[in-house]
Amino acid sequence: MQIIAVANQKGGTGKSTTAAALAQAAAAQGKKALAVDLDPQGNLSFTLNADMHRGTSFDLLEGKPAARLIQHSSTGPDVIPASLNNATISSSRGSAKRLQAALLPAKLGYDVIIIDTPPTAGELQYNALQAATALIIPLQAEIYSLQGLYQIAETAEQIKKTNPALTAAGVILTRHNDRSTIARQMQENIKAAAQQMTIPYLGTIREGVAIREAQALQVSLYEYAPKSKPALDYMSVLKKIMEE
Repeated sequence: MQIIAVANQKGGTGKSTTAAALAQAAAAQGKKALAVDLDPQGNLSFTLNADMHRGTSFDLLEGKPAARLIQHSSTGPDVIPASLNNATISSSRGSAKRLQAALLPAKLGYDVIIIDTPPTAGELQYNALQAATALIIPLQAEIYSLQGLYQIAETAEQIKKTNPALTAAGVILTRHNDRSTIARQMQENIKAAAQQMTIPYLGTIREGVAIREAQALQVSLYEYAPKSKPALDYMSVLKKIMEE
C-alpha cells in the first residue's frame, strides 16, 4: 500500500485540492482510502465534508488511536480531519515520527493513505514525510514554483535519512491553462528542473470549473463530474502512483 504525502513549502499550488481529488479517485476505483489532514486551515477536511469538532489529526499526534478518530466521508474516502490546534504542535527529540507510529494500525485496513500538509516546513510536514512512502509535489506554472520544488525536494532528501522508504513519486502541474504562452514555457521549465533532479513528471491537471463546484458542494468530483478534465487527470496521476 502507498502512503502519499502531498507537500510543498509554497502556498496556493493546489495541495489540498490534489489530496482530496486523489482520495476521491481512489474511492471511485473501489479502493479503501484514508485522507489525513494535517493542515490547520482544514481545506481538505471541508472538501471531504468532515467534522472538525470531533476527533482530529491533532488528537492522533497526541497519541489517541487512529480507529477512534476516523470518519467516513460522504464523498467516498475515510478521513481524519484537521484541527486549529495543529498549529500549536511543537518539536522534540523523535517527535517527527509520531504520525508514522500512529498510522501503523490503520495501514492494515487501507489500500492508500493520503496526507495533506501545511504549506510550510516544520513539524507537521516532517511528520507527513516521515510516515510517507511517496511524495507528490503540486506546482503551478509560475516562477516561484521552481523555488518551492527545490525546497521540498531538499527537505525530502533530509527525511530519507530516517525514512528510506520515502520516494519522490513526482511533480504535477495543477490548474493548468495551456493557452497561455507563459504557462507553457513555465511548464517546460518545471519539467526540465524535475528531470534534472530525477523526479518524475506525473502529469498536468487541466483547469476546470467542475472541481471548484464539487468542492463548494462538498461532493465527490467523481460523482459530480467524472468525465471532467480535472477528474480524468487526477485519476491518471493516481494510477501511475499506485502502479509503483
